[in-house]
Amino acid sequence: MRTLSAVPGVILVVLSAVACGNNARPGSADALCAASYEPRELVDSGPLYPPLPGAAEGTRGENRSTDAAAIKKVAAAACALPEPPSDLACTADMGPSYRLRFVDTRGRTTTLTAGDFGCRFVEGLGTPRFDAKPLWAALAAAGLPAPHDR
Repeated sequence: MRTLSAVPGVILVVLSAVACGNNARPGSADALCAASYEPRELVDSGPLYPPLPGAAEGTRGENRSTDAAAIKKVAAAACALPEPPSDLACTADMGPSYRLRFVDTRGRTTTLTAGDFGCRFVEGLGTPRFDAKPLWAALAAAGLPAPHDR
């Protein structure tokens, strides 16, 4: 009876994880929030609504901008959002969210999801951010759909 050594299998798994880990996330918040960020396109999908049981996620379509200056302002607004304090209390309401896909000149993408309910969390920047009102203002200034200030 032949037994196979576990060492080659472990090495293969480790190498696969290292190789895949470098490509698992095409873009990152680091690139988006860097001073040298060079945007090519911003796709604003929304508002997106939570799906009803048995229905697909509702959306109103996609809007695009290739205005590099406007995209930089939107990215700067997102990156400047504060991290939530540990004692933050939010309402448990539900509402629409927006999906923002940033593409830079190197082809890297960074996708953010920003909720227009509760504490208005923004996901996709590494750590969650909250109070997306400055982000909404930057989107509106860029001529992209954004929630109205309430």
